[in-house]
Amino acid sequence: MEASGSGCSRPRPRALRTAALGSALLLGTAAALVSCAVRGREPSARDAAYPFPEAETYAPAVPSKLQATVVAGGLSLVGKTELVVNGIRYPMDCTGVVRAAYAFGGVDLAYRFAFYPGNGVARLYGTLRDAGLLYSTRYPAPGDLVFWDDTYDANGNGRADDPLTHVGMVVGVDAEGTVSYLHHNYRRGPVVERMNLIHPGAETLFVKGVYVTVNSPLRMRGSPPGPGTTAGELFRVFGAAYKLAR
Repeated sequence: MEASGSGCSRPRPRALRTAALGSALLLGTAAALVSCAVRGREPSARDAAYPFPEAETYAPAVPSKLQATVVAGGLSLVGKTELVVNGIRYPMDCTGVVRAAYAFGGVDLAYRFAFYPGNGVARLYGTLRDAGLLYSTRYPAPGDLVFWDDTYDANGNGRADDPLTHVGMVVGVDAEGTVSYLHHNYRRGPVVERMNLIHPGAETLFVKGVYVTVNSPLRMRGSPPGPGTTAGELFRVFGAAYKLAR
């Protein structure tokens, strides 16, 4: 069987279309940068209803059986060239990957797709928005869906004005705020990559004596100049899909 419903469409490559500062201004700029680094990446203004907690520390919770099942199932998809779960084939795209992961837990994330317009990412977003399950945090939970904007020029107009272009699923998070997420890479298929919302613009950080990747590049090569290129810079909001009423 073939699962119906479109995901984020496979993007097509497009061509990439000082004054000295006084010491006081330099100090002010440095202070602002430090403040942003501490506060972390905030959600899109379009998701102002889902506030970013200002005082939050790492306190990992024990995942539910469903969360553990969808994460384990999702990790088993890494490197696969087709997505088949319980005899159902899912599209090899970003929406297909998260739907297949959730299928291991017996959850059909597309059960309300017919009620929403747009691509599969927008329909997943609408489903979780109307269920009141969208939220933003530095330390998401395993099984959370994660939404991004502007990962490629979806409407082909040469500008970075493309909301809800990509979705993935959180599979883990560490004390430094580095999130490991499963998603569909347009060149490599299902992979696990990283995002850090405390340091959204940093690709690497020096942690415990070594440099580690904390933000994977997510904006497609050849896209027009946009608001950023890393997963942290393009982040929009999380969604607790494992809380959907079934």
